[in-house]
Amino acid sequence: MSFKNFVNMNNNNKRRTPGGILLTTLFLLGFLCFMSNTGYAQTLQAPPSALHWKSTEDVSSILKAQVTVLNQQIPGIAEGTPLYDNTLRRVAYFKSIILEISKGATVAQALDLSIPAAATLGFEKEASYTPKIILKALHTETRVMLTN
Repeated sequence: MSFKNFVNMNNNNKRRTPGGILLTTLFLLGFLCFMSNTGYAQTLQAPPSALHWKSTEDVSSILKAQVTVLNQQIPGIAEGTPLYDNTLRRVAYFKSIILEISKGATVAQALDLSIPAAATLGFEKEASYTPKIILKALHTETRVMLTN
């Protein structure tokens, strides 16, 4: 292939750019559609009302014990570190669950109602501080701890 043919080939490609963009766009849209079907696949979970929750008394005592242990750990953790924030988040979440249960909420309701306390480290920081994935993991971990 000579240099002249190479230059002409480049000129031909320039005229076909809209088709190339269209093809690229279709490829990306197809990829996104494919990923949206598989990327968010989840296992089916039972609704919270179908779970076998521990009694509210047991839940309160379990969470109070967890708060005591976490409060004992806080002085040994460097302030401002992710571990420190996660420990504060757990304390705030567990205390809020206990409070919601004392107000008459079910255990399942209390877990959901207490998410803002965990997100803001006990209402001390802005609500958008904690990523949703961390809150979901904390909610799931607590749900597993409080079901039979």
